[in-house]
Amino acid sequence: MRKTAQKGSQKSSPAKTTAAAPPAMLSTADAYLAFGTGKTDAQMVRKSNLWRDNYNPLRGLGMTKLIAIFEAAERGAFAELQLLLRKTEKRYPVLKGFVERLLCSVEELGWGVKVFKTLPPGATPEMAERQRAYLKQRYDLIGNLNEAIGQIALAEVRGYAILQKHRYEGGKNDGAVKELYWLEPWVWSRDGYYGDFYYNEISRFGVGLGSCVATFGEKNRIGSEDLPREDFIVREVESPLYEIALIAFVNWLMGRKDYAAFVEIFGLAKGVVIMPPNIAIGKEADYQAAAEKVSDGVSGALPAGSDIKFPTSGVRGESPFEKYCEAQNEDVVMAATSGLLSMLTASGGGLNRGPNQEHQDIWVKIARMKGKRVNETLNRDFDIPELAAAFPGEPVCAYFNIPTEDGEDISELADTVVKFEGVNLQTDVKEISDRAGMKLVRVTPAAPPVNDPAKQDENLIKKETRIQNRSQMPAGTPTSDDFISAVADDLQHLRDRLAAIEAISDPDLRTQKLQALLDGWDQMSQDITSDPESARVLEQINTEALLTGLKSKTPATTQA
Repeated sequence: MRKTAQKGSQKSSPAKTTAAAPPAMLSTADAYLAFGTGKTDAQMVRKSNLWRDNYNPLRGLGMTKLIAIFEAAERGAFAELQLLLRKTEKRYPVLKGFVERLLCSVEELGWGVKVFKTLPPGATPEMAERQRAYLKQRYDLIGNLNEAIGQIALAEVRGYAILQKHRYEGGKNDGAVKELYWLEPWVWSRDGYYGDFYYNEISRFGVGLGSCVATFGEKNRIGSEDLPREDFIVREVESPLYEIALIAFVNWLMGRKDYAAFVEIFGLAKGVVIMPPNIAIGKEADYQAAAEKVSDGVSGALPAGSDIKFPTSGVRGESPFEKYCEAQNEDVVMAATSGLLSMLTASGGGLNRGPNQEHQDIWVKIARMKGKRVNETLNRDFDIPELAAAFPGEPVCAYFNIPTEDGEDISELADTVVKFEGVNLQTDVKEISDRAGMKLVRVTPAAPPVNDPAKQDENLIKKETRIQNRSQMPAGTPTSDDFISAVADDLQHLRDRLAAIEAISDPDLRTQKLQALLDGWDQMSQDITSDPESARVLEQINTEALLTGLKSKTPATTQA
């Protein structure tokens, strides 16, 4: 097995063929004491790695330096860029907020293992189910799967994500992936923008196109014999966020610095006191001291004839720096959300919906877009190798899946099924069950009635009694049970929708369906109350009661 050192700011090589566990990391103090005293190569490397703890890429950062860093990254020298981006993710509020929200939104989607709807040639449903169960079990064994998914998603910001497969050794899970160990992006260099990745353990600056092989050697190239490609999960993004984010960050820092200077100069109004004429000789110093206190905003008194002016008061509300900083933030938001969040606020609409709900809906869409790309990476670098090793010669039938589609409206699906069945087009029960999120079964229709004239007349009478025009009333005086049944019939559509929603096992989808029901409540209530059967029954009950009361009333006796 190939091993990796403990996670931290200093690491050993990601793939050293050895049966022994990696040596424990030295503390900073121990490393300094051990330096130059005959320590191992790994300990010496960790000592040299300590420079990163004292390096601050923000010092002297300006647009000229930033462009030079971008140019180096185009050649595959990523170390300085990624160390700078690490600081920016901590210091730039809008970028930090996006990273945190992206991670939360993707992780909230959950995950599963599914079978292809259309199986490849030569595959059977039994084969597909075996693969699905096996792949699900392999993912369940990964101890840091949620963290790994987040790191793969963050390639959108950083440009790439590289994770190494650490496997169990011995026991019942021998050979299964135990951890998808993510390696920090600043420990990689590349032989050109589209070349191979090389492990740059001590984050050397400037090593890229044409110098990777000479500097790091073949053993540190992903795809070499020491670092087989199948041992890694690699995701690359053609146009990551970091260029826009870092340019905005530099401009934002400049704007904030100027904004702070503006507030320092103009935040507190400075006054100029005009002293009265003919100050008594010897009192000049007292007058000057009083004037300075008043001009600095301290309470005090001035002699008669004095005046005070505030020359900076007219420019206190004309600061351009706040809008300048907001413009940088909006650039990052627009790029990070694919233009879906064009503003930092959104207008609300609909029942119980407002800006928070609007933003939540947008973030769900964004998370699904990112989740689809995570799916593609894991399907390629994890699913296919694992299934090929466990089921040699079989076509791949199962795949890892983060839900990336909106839930389907169950009422609309049911209406569509009824329409198809009404024109003798039978639907597939399994497909409808999968789309509805509940297990459905097809009920065998009742046997046709016996061809007996008497039975036919009886069935006809029952049918006419049971199925009738809404304008026709039941024979006889309706009872309270008839009224209750009519109310139940009027509310049947609402009951069906609530029952379908209650049967949904996914809590997020159930919440979405309940919200959709609330959003359409006005229209539904109009449909229920526009022509209710219960109103007709109640009207007949009241009419019959009124007639009965009038017939039973004793005529009044007329006195002469």
